[in-house]
Amino acid sequence: MNENINGQNLPKGYENKMVIVLCLAFGFVMFDRFTLANIWGDIAAELNLNDSHLGVLMGVFAATWAVVGFFGSVLADTKLSRKKLLMMFVLFFSVCSLLTGLAVSFVMLIVVRAVMGCFEGPVMPVSQSFIIPQSSPHRRGFNMGLMQVSAVGLISSLLGPVIQVALAGSIGWRYTFVVTIIPGVIISFLIYKILINPNTGANEADAKASGEKVKREKGATWNALNNRNVILSIVGTLFLLTWYVCMLTFAPQYLSGEKGFTKTEMSYIMAAFGAGAIVWGVTIPKLSDIFGRKPLVLIAAVMGAFASFGLVWAPHNLPLLLVIAFVGWGGTGVCALMQSTIPAESGDPRFVSTIIGTNQLTGELVGATAGASIMGFVSVSAGRETVLYLLGGCMLVCFVISLFYKESAPLVVARKEAAAAQKQ
Repeated sequence: MNENINGQNLPKGYENKMVIVLCLAFGFVMFDRFTLANIWGDIAAELNLNDSHLGVLMGVFAATWAVVGFFGSVLADTKLSRKKLLMMFVLFFSVCSLLTGLAVSFVMLIVVRAVMGCFEGPVMPVSQSFIIPQSSPHRRGFNMGLMQVSAVGLISSLLGPVIQVALAGSIGWRYTFVVTIIPGVIISFLIYKILINPNTGANEADAKASGEKVKREKGATWNALNNRNVILSIVGTLFLLTWYVCMLTFAPQYLSGEKGFTKTEMSYIMAAFGAGAIVWGVTIPKLSDIFGRKPLVLIAAVMGAFASFGLVWAPHNLPLLLVIAFVGWGGTGVCALMQSTIPAESGDPRFVSTIIGTNQLTGELVGATAGASIMGFVSVSAGRETVLYLLGGCMLVCFVISLFYKESAPLVVARKEAAAAQKQ
């Protein structure tokens, strides 16, 4: 029995299965991405490194993630199979994660993490190119938040620190990276068995049109970026990803250093961030489906700023820090809305991967790459507390930018149009 979702006939129950598989894929991507930060103390001690090295490593990773992720997203908007592309990316980045455990120097870490970023970068835009066309209109924000925030919160932020710190303490940091090949192989198989390539209509004109028509279609790819919400999202994501990447990179070091928590206590606080992501990552996008994207992204931005400032202002009290981490990580709701949902539904639906890939390119290249590198040097020269203050400021910038959004939630827009029609 099939059901029609946005003009595509899909097996009944496919939408839920699709979201689950993509949650596993992207959640595991972020699990791998921040393993380095969560067990950095062990790695730094063995290889004689410091926070500036960590910032450079995260920055190099973000740079290749950004550049290759963009081209991977453009590739996904061609006639190539998105399912096969996604399966290949997940399998190959898992192999690179394994190779991290074999690194014997800072240079080798840079090379391995750079290659790993190449394969992880396209996963998010390609995954979202499944969710946008294969989600029911009333579930679009919910599905996007579930994949991009809640799944990451559960797999990477909640389970990640606890599992990674425990594994590094029992089998060593090297073997911690080696075992990551196992879930990567399993997820690749699930992608192959379950996902169905979306029918977005992006290539139908190319298949039938003349050379002149094809030329116009190519131009439309770039015209799709000429949209107020898309431009605002691109600018905002520069600050958003600086906050997100650097919070997960330097908060563990701040908590176990300046705050004086043990590695185990630190892992619990970082896990509280993950618990917050699970709850807020679904709640905020779902509420945005009902009440609108703009008011919810503003609320989430304030919560994100609270996360950064709260870690500094709070006393050395584990229960209090757990609450601050849980509430403050509602800021990840900005990721689901600003980084993907708002620009994706505001631009041309045929070029969803390209729109999101462009947003990711600029955000990762400028925000995460430059941001992580700069914050690493700030951490060494001015202290980790200064880093957290700067990150809180980044979320306040996101708040200001979000004030200028034009509402894009389908149900909210439809209600406004219906109300306007009744007045005429």
